[in-house]
Amino acid sequence: PLPWLTSSPSPSPPAPFLRRFVHLRGDNIATMLRPIALSLSLATTSAFLSTPGFSPSLSLSSARQGAMRPPAITSARMTIAEPDPEVWKGTETLNNELLVRIDDEWYDLSRWRKAHPAGSHWIDLYKNQDATEVMYGFHSDKGIDMVKRLPKAKSAPEGVSEVSQVTRNFRKWREELVAEGWFERDWKGEAFNLLSWATWATAGICLAQFPVLGAQFGAVFVLAVANTVAGWLAHDYVHGRGKFSDIMRPFGSFCAGMSPTWWSEKHNLHHARTNEVGKDEDIATDPALFLWAPDPKNDAPWRKFQGLFLPLPMSLLFLLWRFDSLTTAIQRKNYGELVGLGVHYTVMLSFVPAATFLGALFLSGFMTAIITTVTHQTEDLFFDEEPEFVDGQFRSTRDAVCSNPFSEWLWGGMQYQLEHHLFPTMPRYKYPALVERVKAFAHDNDLSFRQTPEFPLLRRNIELYQKVAHLPPQPGAKGSRPEGVERKDITSIVANVAVGSESAPR
Repeated sequence: PLPWLTSSPSPSPPAPFLRRFVHLRGDNIATMLRPIALSLSLATTSAFLSTPGFSPSLSLSSARQGAMRPPAITSARMTIAEPDPEVWKGTETLNNELLVRIDDEWYDLSRWRKAHPAGSHWIDLYKNQDATEVMYGFHSDKGIDMVKRLPKAKSAPEGVSEVSQVTRNFRKWREELVAEGWFERDWKGEAFNLLSWATWATAGICLAQFPVLGAQFGAVFVLAVANTVAGWLAHDYVHGRGKFSDIMRPFGSFCAGMSPTWWSEKHNLHHARTNEVGKDEDIATDPALFLWAPDPKNDAPWRKFQGLFLPLPMSLLFLLWRFDSLTTAIQRKNYGELVGLGVHYTVMLSFVPAATFLGALFLSGFMTAIITTVTHQTEDLFFDEEPEFVDGQFRSTRDAVCSNPFSEWLWGGMQYQLEHHLFPTMPRYKYPALVERVKAFAHDNDLSFRQTPEFPLLRRNIELYQKVAHLPPQPGAKGSRPEGVERKDITSIVANVAVGSESAPR
């Protein structure tokens, strides 16, 4: 245990944080070799690709692939969240009855909701709804098997629609893909993803050793690419199933500077309720950027200029994510993640000048924001509708077609956004081959498969921001965040302060 991690809510940084620059002298070869050794050591420690237990076939040992295991299995998964003020209190009366349908069976979770490892707010989202796709999408085999032991409802709630034929066809297709081995991990794909990140990270650290302006600018670019790729790897390991992903999950804190716990809670909600206004935080970009004309009380005077300053808030993405990661790890007293974050910043700020490191975070934030937003923001937004999972994913998601091999690699599988949302635990190197089958499924089920080249897709998003900038405020327009619910992430705090919300800190 490191005393500085636990001595106070705002710990003082350790001594290595004070080392801002490392000067390279012509006769000091050791200085040049140290960052290479440290980078590779960090990669080896977190990656674990060469361990004796690593086999060429990394099986998920799962017939039902999901995006998230219950947090009781590992500390890097979701932890029990604070009760949402909108959630019913207690479980003593019939007024808070919670019925959820999974695989055509209704379960009464009224008295079990608070035992849910990820928090009651998750299952309350599915009151009187079907949660089959989410159940398979976020849980391990062990979690899915536990469903059989949940109390069954005595009767089904009234007024609930039957499962559509499209959804039933999707469930059958998913079972076929599992049987065909689409969810099995391949050691070559995993090794390439990890070693390509290690190469760029090592090169960036080496460039940062030269006290020359050109070398520092080069280091900014190379480290920005490495940071973006590290984010995709952390994303892979949070979604992934099986022993390999379990081992690699701390990669997020050690090598990407982000809390896997914080990321899983934020990101899984985006997957479950994509583009649902008031639920999906990925479209809650105001007051910096507005995706629709807001109610006057939520408007901001700078909205009319958002088409001009678009790159600035996007560049802040990783700074905001890292801030939320650190505060989440401290609030949850997740010492494992705090150690990982401490190691990450110690290594980076010991061997990379602070200005260079900060510049890389800004550039990486811009790259990642472009990639993560363009495939959803110009698609259907659900203000009052709660579509079925499959229908909602096809309507809210668009694939990108990359124009060159570098973009194909840099996008980290997110160019296959629809494939990822339908099958989040499938290894991303399987998505290119899956595209044609997704197209066929869309054709057979009268769904719209949306796909656009990367640069025209970026232009679509810019034009959307420019259009919304000139729209008049719309009284009664739904806000991007739930009203009356205090959110502690930095973007929600800034938003509340900007619009003078009662939820803002005083």
